[in-house]
Amino acid sequence: MRSESSEQSESSEQVTTSGIPRGGPIYLPNMVGHVSTVDEFQSSFLNLLEDLDAHLSLESPSSSHQYDISIDTLKIYTEEELTDMAMKEAFQEDDFSQNELEKALDASHTEDPLAGNGGTTKRKRAVKKTVKKTVKKTEDAYIAKVEELAKLKQKQDEDKAAVRLHCFSKTCENGEDVSTSPEGLEQMQSLRSIDNYALVKPSEIQGPVDLLFPEVILCVEIYNSRKVKTQEFLVLGRQMLTELRDKIHCLTDHVMEKAGTYDPSGYFLIEDVFHNDLRNSSATDYSKPILEWLWNSNDEALKKWECILTGDSLQKQKAVLGEAKPKDLPRFVSADMHSTRFCDLRFRLGASYLYCHQGACKHMIVIRDMRLTHPEDLQNRAAYPRVVYQSKPRVQKCCVCKIYRATKFALDDKWAKENYSYFCATCFALLHYEGGSLSCDFPVYDYVYE
Repeated sequence: MRSESSEQSESSEQVTTSGIPRGGPIYLPNMVGHVSTVDEFQSSFLNLLEDLDAHLSLESPSSSHQYDISIDTLKIYTEEELTDMAMKEAFQEDDFSQNELEKALDASHTEDPLAGNGGTTKRKRAVKKTVKKTVKKTEDAYIAKVEELAKLKQKQDEDKAAVRLHCFSKTCENGEDVSTSPEGLEQMQSLRSIDNYALVKPSEIQGPVDLLFPEVILCVEIYNSRKVKTQEFLVLGRQMLTELRDKIHCLTDHVMEKAGTYDPSGYFLIEDVFHNDLRNSSATDYSKPILEWLWNSNDEALKKWECILTGDSLQKQKAVLGEAKPKDLPRFVSADMHSTRFCDLRFRLGASYLYCHQGACKHMIVIRDMRLTHPEDLQNRAAYPRVVYQSKPRVQKCCVCKIYRATKFALDDKWAKENYSYFCATCFALLHYEGGSLSCDFPVYDYVYE
């Protein structure tokens, strides 16, 4: 059955630190989207792009120049840049004044030389007046530029002091510390996986196949029974569910395979549909007895369904208000996993669904994100489902040498200090083999890394 959204998993080490493009909604705990499909998302997104393109194309190129906005006034200049700007403008005006002075001197020299001494005196006086006016005009220009520079610098300092990047501050507008509040801490933990994102190196794949455009990529998370995230995949919308199942890593599969009791059966329960993996002829339809029980014991199934949804609150409601209106039991159906693509599913982003295999080994799967492909995405279809997160396995060392990894697990071993003892192959052979034969009267198992 469907359960509540998965909790934020504890962080584990990743293999590499190369990033990948991100998109879609920001995943937060207990936030579940509405029921949708890959095709609905793709069509709505492409329609938005077409509307945006049509809106931008309404403005002709000639009219678009009328609305050009300069952002030079928004730039923050340094003191050196402001000084250089003022000096350049001042030197330009100084050159203009120098040209006026040269023109006045040339005009005085081109006067009629027969005018006599009186004319010479008048010319000298005119030149002196011109020089004084030019010098005064230049000094006024310098003073004006210096004052303008000082005002611009003062305004820039005031703007810097007025700006407060409160969105990056730990303190809210009401004065509370975000880091100390549970809501702020929970939100920061949920966003941590988005900022610190690493990509596992893919294995070498032969025969690259280009992606079809537009293609939708889904981000699928896998959780173990303790609600700890163990894997994360990027899956294409046109891929089969069986392709994802073959990539899911679980120790139970290895244990059952070593014991010779491996069961290829399994199913995904996504929005009231059991997707059974029946590719192997020996596989069992896990959903068949469940559907038969739902059909034959409808009343009992309805009571269990109400308890799953409401728990103790329903019993309290019945005690106070009497019998409440029963909730409808979902209409569960079955489908083949090997013939179902992700684009055929109806799901909710952020909701947790069930993956069951090996009889009773259960995992939660969460479709956290959905977006279109990006040029920085790996353009090889054969590389998907792509593992982008893999939890680091916890390995027990030998309890004797404390150096090598354990390969054997023993119970009630008289040679060990503690029960649940772990041994490497060398230490186990030295302690428990006599004359080439194993001599122990307690259970011994092969140790599989957790």
